Amino acid sequence: MRSGERQVASTLAGVRRDHVARYEWAAGRLGGAHAGGKRVLDLACGVGYGANVLAQAGASVLGLDADLAALFYARAHWAHPRVEFAWADGAQLEACEIGCFDAAVCFETIEHVADPLPMLRALRRCAPLLLASVPNEEVFPFRGHAFHYRHYTRQAFAALLAQAGWRVVEWHGQAGPHSEVEPNCNGRTVMVVAERAAPLALAPEPERYEGDAEAPAPAPAPPAHVAILGLGPSIEVYTDVVRRAGGRSAFCDEAWAINALGDVLQCDRVFHMDDVRIQELRAAAAPDGNIAAMLKWLRRHPGPIYTSRAHPDYPGLVEFPLEAAINDLQYAYFNSTAAYALAYAIHIGVQKVSLFGCDYTYPNAHHAEKGRACLEFWMGVAASRGILIGIPDRSTLMDSMAPLAERLYGYDTLEVDIQPQPDGLAKVAFRPRESIPSAAEIEARYDHSRHPNPLVSGKF
Repeated sequence: MRSGERQVASTLAGVRRDHVARYEWAAGRLGGAHAGGKRVLDLACGVGYGANVLAQAGASVLGLDADLAALFYARAHWAHPRVEFAWADGAQLEACEIGCFDAAVCFETIEHVADPLPMLRALRRCAPLLLASVPNEEVFPFRGHAFHYRHYTRQAFAALLAQAGWRVVEWHGQAGPHSEVEPNCNGRTVMVVAERAAPLALAPEPERYEGDAEAPAPAPAPPAHVAILGLGPSIEVYTDVVRRAGGRSAFCDEAWAINALGDVLQCDRVFHMDDVRIQELRAAAAPDGNIAAMLKWLRRHPGPIYTSRAHPDYPGLVEFPLEAAINDLQYAYFNSTAAYALAYAIHIGVQKVSLFGCDYTYPNAHHAEKGRACLEFWMGVAASRGILIGIPDRSTLMDSMAPLAERLYGYDTLEVDIQPQPDGLAKVAFRPRESIPSAAEIEARYDHSRHPNPLVSGKF
């Protein structure tokens, strides 16, 4: 968060003047003292000072950012009764109701996005008015800036907005890093007021503007609910759930299979992170084994099969976007294929993930904990981003197959009752246990000579 690119301060005096001036200009442009009742979306709100400025002017503000550290800072230092801070990235704006905001502000954000068209089109769905800024290529040329993809001339910025369905109605700008906002100023920062160019149903088709590199096609919306299917015993819960639901599509939007399950169950994507050349060596050593059988269908599978390295004789293989995932998620920790699959779901913006068959029932307890710990780490990352996680009660993930008394360490003499409440919080009640464990039972819990997983020990 403190890379030098983001303004981080707990008072406006600590924020560079041009950044504050944009929000003050936006507050005035939206009505100043008469902004009361206006609903404003602040996309890429950062640490929240701008959302607070808008709220001080009377607007009700939703500040969205993809940086959790920035949001925590915003909630700690820039809270306001009319401001809500939430995690999201631009791709998730498609879920907003049409016209749920009176205006959107998007300052010094567009240049940070490789393909901003989907984000700008989604903003158009959210609000009829857009106040936005970008660095001016004519005054502040792009020279490989570490955090930017490009800068924009007025013409290029207007063309980009037109492609997204916006029409520029006012031009403004700032001369330098400590400047106020001025009408028709062709300075370091280009600023616009833009309106929807046409009804939502008549959005213009994408066009390319002269001198710009060809932009990638807009990415399809990610599936909302994904089931990740591993090879452990709790996969049986998945087959029972989808059978009762009326089929896979009635339960989830996509099913992602790990390794050989791609040839067992209906799935939309397969994850097989082992390099197939290594797998071929294993198959050659055991030509009648399961690896050799798996390679046969991997060669025929149309994909996508996410893996570490693509090979032309396996046409369905797709290389896992390792660099993009690491830069997005900030950690390089993937010690199993299931961990890669969950990290990919987080990376593309899935809203809910259900995990089946990810039980880590290896006879060697260290290996079991190694893989399980990594997947549970990514479950924590997913939860921090607001992604719902589903686990069957037959899985060892999060000790979900254990009774509550074993999942809450220390409450040996109390019964704990946890009841969810309508507001989303939980009510916890305690009552003394009628009996407590004996010394022998307590010592048995610390016996590391047996495998801790009851699926392996045969006690489940």
